[in-house]
Amino acid sequence: MGKSVIRRISATPGPVPEIDTRERLTMLIDVTTCIGCKACEVACQEWNGLSPETTVNFGTYQTAPDMTPNLWNLIKFNEVEEDGRFQWLMRKDMCMHCQEPGCLLACPAPGAIVQYTNGIVDFKQENCIGCQYCVTGCPFNIPKFEAKSEKVFKCTMCVDRVEAGLGPACVKACPTGCLKFGRYEDMKEYGDHRAGQLKADGFANAGVYDPQGVGGTNVIYVLHHEDKPTLYGGLPKNPQLPAALTFWKGPLKIVGNVLMVGSVFTALLHYMRHGPARVEEKPEETVEKEIRRYSMYERLLHWSSALTFLYLMISGLALWSPRLAWLSYAVGGGELMRAWHPWVGVAFVATTLLMVVTWFKDLLFTPNDRVWLAKMRKYIAHEEEGLPPAGRFNAGQKGFYWAESLFGLLLLLSGIPLWFPASFSAELRQLSIVAHSSSAVLAILGLIVHAYMGTLGVPGSFKAMAEGKVSRAWARAHHRAWYDEVAGPEKK
Repeated sequence: MGKSVIRRISATPGPVPEIDTRERLTMLIDVTTCIGCKACEVACQEWNGLSPETTVNFGTYQTAPDMTPNLWNLIKFNEVEEDGRFQWLMRKDMCMHCQEPGCLLACPAPGAIVQYTNGIVDFKQENCIGCQYCVTGCPFNIPKFEAKSEKVFKCTMCVDRVEAGLGPACVKACPTGCLKFGRYEDMKEYGDHRAGQLKADGFANAGVYDPQGVGGTNVIYVLHHEDKPTLYGGLPKNPQLPAALTFWKGPLKIVGNVLMVGSVFTALLHYMRHGPARVEEKPEETVEKEIRRYSMYERLLHWSSALTFLYLMISGLALWSPRLAWLSYAVGGGELMRAWHPWVGVAFVATTLLMVVTWFKDLLFTPNDRVWLAKMRKYIAHEEEGLPPAGRFNAGQKGFYWAESLFGLLLLLSGIPLWFPASFSAELRQLSIVAHSSSAVLAILGLIVHAYMGTLGVPGSFKAMAEGKVSRAWARAHHRAWYDEVAGPEKK
């Protein structure tokens, strides 16, 4: 069968080559001839060197309730009553090796999942970061996370044996011919022939299960009741690539990239057009007469929030786009980054909320702020003399702090299902990925504007947060109401 040629790799940009159907290999499982001997389970364990699972009696001949990181294929025993007739439907459950794999679509780790041109989908644990996005993306609920190694495992279709021309171990071990392996066209032809025999025997709805919602699969089933696949241990009737993940990887990513890059260019264009907001310093306003703007505690809070968000932004962008995956090396590498990201997120939310509590009175909107917002164009054009006098924070700064606090809460709430995926449904995790990414993009947009205005746009702002002091001219020009409040007693 020859060396497996890579078709595509997770989190790696580039065109996806068309697959040569002559290379596509498929396993056919004829459930009607399965006797439940479990020889395939044993062969899989032995060939892949998997440790045995501790089993318990839960009222069935089935080895375990579900597959595990050490049990990659499982014979499911299903007792069904159909049309007044009892049936014992057995099915070999394993990775379906989809033509359009949801696991590969969702995976943010470069090289962790590989699809070959022969259709086999393989996991490379050395590149896995343990995020479990592949578990979220699989419509068949196949990949299993191992807490000890923090890696995800599934059937590899014995790709090493296939390359050597031996075929999967489970197929070789099957004593009844229930399992067959070969070219897709041959397996599909045999499956259709077998379904025809079943129809002649009275199973009018017999057929081949090869769902097209995932582009077809390279594991196909001959079923007595192809119209009711759920009878066979919950085999989904019409599995689809999760719409939320397709949206996340497609439109959301395109729009998010445009907005983030566009905001940087907008800041540069503003600087080229208007330059920095300069203030005239009077000779008598010396350094000794600077005004304290922020206490040490306030500055520590601000920089704690800023640095934690910077870490979150770098690590988040590494997971967001394959072209930015190299950023993960700046924050400890893939596995460490994935482990630290949620904890740093908690620290960011905590420090941001503490800032809001500390500055709560100063962040409340006033009637003057509504006027300020209506005339914000003057602020953008550095014509602040036409604006109502601002207090300690102007309306734009207040809006930024409230928005970042809201985005921080949304990031935390949407991040919890991604942090503890085993405790939440796949549907909620899929929606959480979209919500988390959307909130992150909006938070980054706010940060870009804030960073620009705090450095190039309004000189003196960075010095205020670094040293805690501002000149009188700066305070009078940008925050006249606050200046009058703090400098009033001195003037009198």
